[in-house]
Amino acid sequence: MKFENLRVDELDNNPDTVLNFKSLRSNGKYRFFYLLLQHDYLVLASKGIFPSINGKPERVTGGTDIEIPKSGLQWFINAIEQKFMRTEAEGGLKREELTFSEVIDGEKLVTSRWFGTSGYALANASRNLHSNFGGEGQQEFCFTDKMLFDEGLLDNLKVIAQKIDRGEL
Repeated sequence: MKFENLRVDELDNNPDTVLNFKSLRSNGKYRFFYLLLQHDYLVLASKGIFPSINGKPERVTGGTDIEIPKSGLQWFINAIEQKFMRTEAEGGLKREELTFSEVIDGEKLVTSRWFGTSGYALANASRNLHSNFGGEGQQEFCFTDKMLFDEGLLDNLKVIAQKIDRGEL
């Protein structure tokens, strides 16, 4: 299924939203995130304030970050908990491996460990990104450790994954 880039003004009251959350950025401004269920896909979209540059006023920017089959959410959670948070002896990845990928419902999903801004990237290598700036590449989103663990996002994602598994979403 092909999706159009969600516009920023469509996010706040979108009836497909199953989860919204916000995260405080280092610049003191919030970035807002929306997880939408559209058909059998989850669409993660975001919006935030783009700062004033060269005398131009700040503005709200955002849109679709990544689209994954809805079964890919549990896969992402399992990748973090069973591949990255376990030793090789416990069934996790080898020490030097920082990426794990599998094909889920016909789409290649990739999870990577990020450093610098520590977190986990979720990518869909089967889909091109939606870009307002002419960029190319696969769809990808980095969930920071702060978002996932300190702000409780991983627990919220688990609730959504459980609802999907029970057929409620």
